[in-house]
Amino acid sequence: MSRKKYQSLRFISHGTRKSETKELKKAYLIACEGECTEPYYIRGLVKHQKTSQKIAAGTRVMIVPHEHSDPFGVLQDLLNVPNREIYDELWIVIDRDEVEGIGKGFGGHSQKNFQDCMKESEKNNVKVACSNPCFELWIVLHFEYRDTACSRIDIQKKAVQKVNTLLPINLKLKKIDDLKSLKNIYDLLEDKLDTARRNAEKLKENEVQCQNPYSGMFRLLNSLLQ
Repeated sequence: MSRKKYQSLRFISHGTRKSETKELKKAYLIACEGECTEPYYIRGLVKHQKTSQKIAAGTRVMIVPHEHSDPFGVLQDLLNVPNREIYDELWIVIDRDEVEGIGKGFGGHSQKNFQDCMKESEKNNVKVACSNPCFELWIVLHFEYRDTACSRIDIQKKAVQKVNTLLPINLKLKKIDDLKSLKNIYDLLEDKLDTARRNAEKLKENEVQCQNPYSGMFRLLNSLLQ
């Protein structure tokens, strides 16, 4: 089955002249490594940008049900979706999150898991928005440029600190896991979106070299806003 193309034509009158504009309406299928923060952010982004008409009203974004929290597993979640060929673009939102140690607070994914994910993504025409070390770097980039290597725990703590500057005293986050409860995470960050994109684009060379830090979220953003 060939992919569906969602398009509509509008005719706008200017006096006696008519000009034709094409409004592209695309369908996206997205699988996320995070169960809460990433889907909340993406849904908020799409909802807000549709309202401001930066994303076509007919654009469809489907978030794959969360099953796995490792890059290769997330890819499999996406590839297991029936009839995925009807979507114009397939995306996974993952972390590089290297193994840093053993014990509580540590985790991460093996290099093999990550490399297998990247190879299979390319083979299946799946686009990748990867953050190194983790998605919370993308949150921090809304506030400041960061080009020094960082651990997952450190950047998550920084993200909590930055988000707390936008919250009233009674709603401030006390721990990293509290970020997952923020369903309005995008709404809080929306006016800083262009800053995040510029900061992430400056780190493109790091991504080419797979060097901490970087965030490929700006490419997903660019595609949605095109």
